This record gives sequence, C-alpha cells and structure tokens, in this order.
Amino acid sequence: MKIITTLILSVLFLSSCELGKIDEVKSRSMVEQLLTDLKNENYSSLDKYYTSSFNESEPQEQKIEKFRQLKETMGNIKSFELLSSKKQHDPDKGINQLELKYKVVCERVTVQETYLVINDEGEEKIIFQNIENLK
Repeated sequence: MKIITTLILSVLFLSSCELGKIDEVKSRSMVEQLLTDLKNENYSSLDKYYTSSFNESEPQEQKIEKFRQLKETMGNIKSFELLSSKKQHDPDKGINQLELKYKVVCERVTVQETYLVINDEGEEKIIFQNIENLK
C-alpha cells in the first residue's frame, strides 16, 4: 500500500512540475510576433500576447495609445535581435518565468526591451515588459 501511495504522489508531483513549464521556442516566437506587429503598426490584437491579469490592468485601448506614443518618440522599429534568454523561478509567486531581452533598433533610438513570459493557462504570455535606452 505504501508503494502505491508513493507512486501516486510521485506522479502528481511530476505532473504539477510540467504545468508551469515554459516553452522557450514558443515564447521567443510570441514576443517576436509582438515586435513584428508593433513594427507594422498592427495594434488590433495586442491582448493576445499578454496574461489576463495584465490585460485587466491595462485595457487594449490604453496599450494602443502607449505604443503609438512610443513610436512617436522612438521612431519606427527598424530591427530587433535577442540578447539573452534566462529561465527563472519566482518563489514568491510560485511560478516559472522566462526572461527575454531584445535589442530593438528604432529610427531615433536603440532600446533594450525586457519581457517576462509565463505559462498562463497552458499558453505562453507576457506578464511584464520594460523598455530602457541603450547607451
């Protein structure tokens, strides 16, 4: 009986570890599709890239306005390239996350964009985004 209980607990533990697993290839593809949409000024489906909690805190109209203002300030996106990719575990939130950093070259400035991607209900989604000037 102890063997069966141990086996069941082991299976449950291993399956729970897989729930928060983040696919790096899918995450990179998703962020790069967002950057491509921003480059092409395709703002119609921004919400699909972000977690539901992110979308609740910043509605799509607000995101569209923010990205339009960024475009006015930085100019059109000319190119982007991945600088780094780092998997992390946030013990406070109990989630796995993938940090992706991109160098984004715009007409007027070059910036570093950082994205934190998590597994949100089975899909890779952005939970945090930051933009900093590169010197």
